Amino acid sequence: MFKRSLRIVLSLSAHLICFAANAQTPIALTQDEPSKNITFFMQSGTSAHEVHDPRQVQFKDVAESELKLSYSDQDLWIQFRLKNQSELPLQKVLWLNSPLAGKLTLMKESSPPQRSGPGYPLPERAYPSRLGTFTISLEPHEEALFHLKRSSHHALNAQVMVASPQELEKMEGAAKAIFFFYLGGILSLVIYNFMLGLFTTQKDHLIYSFFAASFGTTAMVLHGVFDTYLWPQTHFVFSNYLMFFSSLSLFSASLFVGRFLNIKKDFALGYWGLRIFCGLALVTMAVSFFAPQFASLYVFGYWIDLSIAAGILFFIFCGIYVLIRQNYALAYYFLLSWFVVLIGTLIWLASLHGLIKSNSFTQYSLLFANLGEMLVLSLGLAYKIKILDDEKRRAILAAEDKERYHRLVRVLSHDVANTVSGLMYHTEMLEELCQDESLRNHAQRITKSTGQLDQILRAVRQEEVFHSFKSHSDLQLVEVVAACNEVVSHYAWELEKKNISIRVEVPLEKFVRADRSALINQVLANLLSNSIKFTETGHNIWISYFEQPDEVGIAIKDEGIGIPPNEVDLIFKGKKLFSNKGTENEQGSGLGTSLVGEYMRLFGGRIEVHSIHRSQNANSGTTVRLIFPRPQ
Repeated sequence: MFKRSLRIVLSLSAHLICFAANAQTPIALTQDEPSKNITFFMQSGTSAHEVHDPRQVQFKDVAESELKLSYSDQDLWIQFRLKNQSELPLQKVLWLNSPLAGKLTLMKESSPPQRSGPGYPLPERAYPSRLGTFTISLEPHEEALFHLKRSSHHALNAQVMVASPQELEKMEGAAKAIFFFYLGGILSLVIYNFMLGLFTTQKDHLIYSFFAASFGTTAMVLHGVFDTYLWPQTHFVFSNYLMFFSSLSLFSASLFVGRFLNIKKDFALGYWGLRIFCGLALVTMAVSFFAPQFASLYVFGYWIDLSIAAGILFFIFCGIYVLIRQNYALAYYFLLSWFVVLIGTLIWLASLHGLIKSNSFTQYSLLFANLGEMLVLSLGLAYKIKILDDEKRRAILAAEDKERYHRLVRVLSHDVANTVSGLMYHTEMLEELCQDESLRNHAQRITKSTGQLDQILRAVRQEEVFHSFKSHSDLQLVEVVAACNEVVSHYAWELEKKNISIRVEVPLEKFVRADRSALINQVLANLLSNSIKFTETGHNIWISYFEQPDEVGIAIKDEGIGIPPNEVDLIFKGKKLFSNKGTENEQGSGLGTSLVGEYMRLFGGRIEVHSIHRSQNANSGTTVRLIFPRPQ
């Protein structure tokens, strides 16, 4: 008896082992059973794309509640048994809950195969759903073996579900409402910012429109919205080219981040890093057109996934850097947008692992997070417009203040200057007519103070002339000898008063390119005035012309007291005003030399100074060389 029982047990064990090798225990289904995850009760295997017979595939038990397959050139096979336990015919739908299911083929014993899944155009699918869905029909108490083949270059993370058609239709209806809500939100942001960028000078809004449109399109392609709801009758399958749209999103994001955060070459890591990510995206964009036909290109799936992950981390780093180092206000909006994405991601992960209740909101929280991110960035651009408007208002006020300043300068330069000239004349006459020594001393002090006031007004007038010339500069050829003779004639009285001899050693028909009035009245006049001011009675000044291979110039040399060594390199650069008394206590503002340097830069030339100060050598003097590009 014991031996007989042992034989029965061994026979049953062998039978069960053989049965498990071909398929698992049948999955019992009933009419009223709710949606059910049957992934645990399946076996899976992989094969080359050319294999179409499940008998050539080696299957093994699925150890988790999800099917997971990385990017691969292999096809995934699933084997399972279903059994109708009811007394009536059973009709259910079987689907993979991932929108990246690819091309699916369902095979049943003694039945023709069915094709479905987001890898096929909607008209060719066995069931009109955005997911990989099939209709399962079983007779009363029928048990059948099924094989499901999945072909796709996309990675897979999915569960195999069985439900009634009504349940699936309800879930799809809720998902469709969410998709169109998302689509409406993204489309509104894209159109608003596109029109704003089109009719204003703010290119940021156009780049944002490109960025938001590419991200929105990628999300819609990922979830099969284009192939199922927007263009259901086309034979072009958007889902097969998800790699292209993902790469486009990375490319547009790199452009937008650089523009939004105002990243320039002074932030070299950010500037060149964003260009590297643009290059990585362009590579996968080109490859993506061939990936559906060439399974060996699956490695570029890893390429774009790693590029996107690294890109997100790099974008956040750029935002933090710009915020900390530059205190750039828009960086707050940028980082807040990523915080919104982080919250959506955490909600989705918590729902996926059962930490919070799964519903339509948690299931599609990534879509809501993406929409929130785009909204925050759009608000950031609106804030930027406010900043620009404020800057424009300040610029208008500054222009009005500048106009008031110029009016004041014109009053000082002309009306007040005329009054001062009259005062100088009358104080000089008073000084000559006074017989009393004390009255003459007071008259001399008045004359000296009035002269200083005249110098100040002259400096203000020179500054006004320079800024007017800077805004309306028009260079022409100026004959050097004529310009030098004219400026010498202007200072004939000062030269005669100090008994200074001046020589103009300039040949005829030699030209420099400059503004004639500025060259004579501002540059040469200031230099000759300084030479007279710091040259003692009875000494000499020379004005000469020289030529070099690519340059020509004017040199003014004097036998004055020279320039202090610590001032030689700075006196014409305008960074500091130097005002020293002349040999007869002449006063100056120090503004003239700084203007000379500014004018020479506007002429495209430069200044060279060589000076020996009296404290260094008794044979003191200064030579100033005005160097111009050789006129063509």
